[in-house]
Amino acid sequence: MNKYKILLIFTLLSLTGYSVNAQGRFFRLKTEGFLTVGAQVGTINYFGDMNPLSQYVAPEWRFLRPSISVNVQRKLGKNFHVRLEFTYGRLLGNDFVSASPNNERHRYRFLRNNHFRNDIKELSLVGTYDILGSGGRYYRRVPFTPYVLAGIAVFHHNPKAKTPEEFGGKWVALQPLGTEGQQSGVEGYAKPYSRIQPAAIFGVGVKWKLTDRVNFGFELALRYLFFDYLDDVSDRYADPGDLQSDLVRALANRTLEGSDAATGRTREPDLTRLTEQVSPRITFTGSDGNTYETIAGYGARGDKRGEKGNNDVFITAGFRLSYIINVGLKCPTFR
Repeated sequence: MNKYKILLIFTLLSLTGYSVNAQGRFFRLKTEGFLTVGAQVGTINYFGDMNPLSQYVAPEWRFLRPSISVNVQRKLGKNFHVRLEFTYGRLLGNDFVSASPNNERHRYRFLRNNHFRNDIKELSLVGTYDILGSGGRYYRRVPFTPYVLAGIAVFHHNPKAKTPEEFGGKWVALQPLGTEGQQSGVEGYAKPYSRIQPAAIFGVGVKWKLTDRVNFGFELALRYLFFDYLDDVSDRYADPGDLQSDLVRALANRTLEGSDAATGRTREPDLTRLTEQVSPRITFTGSDGNTYETIAGYGARGDKRGEKGNNDVFITAGFRLSYIINVGLKCPTFR
């Protein structure tokens, strides 16, 4: 039996209140615990190449979207709880919306003109530590406590972008296309990223006892990711001659589009002004021998497209409600 199976079995036993014995008593049962079910309703937001964490103190409010979570939680001791939770939410990012063409720091992203949406489906295992612990029967728990949390998660994601009108103006999945050359088969590009990824979770919260069996709270939790393609932007532009089709080339380099495909709003006259004053229009020859038009510094192989090495993150925040469904469970005290 490998270590992952052992961890899963131990988690399930902890949630259901069973004890484990190995070569004598591994732990003894002391205080009483309980099992709860709950839900969170709140918001979800992302930081990454289209919403740089270094440039903001607060999230980009225009990209906040609803999120919902459901969970089951088991008390493991006076201060400790463990919960298994499923979360769903949609992440958004858009250079046209978040990057001002009049700001010297932001106009690079305005010219880049990328956008995405990404539906997140996450399963997490989280441990929480109540600052003000309570033992004994469930109805004797403290009326209020702040808490901290940490855990691990695995989530499914699928970044999409809306195509220009000449390609139908439809939302298409970006990972199979390889907009940075991942699907080209040409040496020197990164491998395709997986749509199933791990994450580390850190956060804080507060909760109040409303009745003997009901808790209400608020929680803020950050997911640190171990990759940089949540928004399908990470590294350098690929040579357009190496890409698979005209559709991939159009989604890889959107600098010359006269309007933002996601919102339908025009980019003129800012685009014209910036190409005259900052980065002129140029033509170059791709690896396939064809000529391509772009803006200087964008679109040729090696031109900067994203901030490689700065992994993406996303944050959930919301109000939580939980209900105690099983009482009198024994909390293990480890030796």
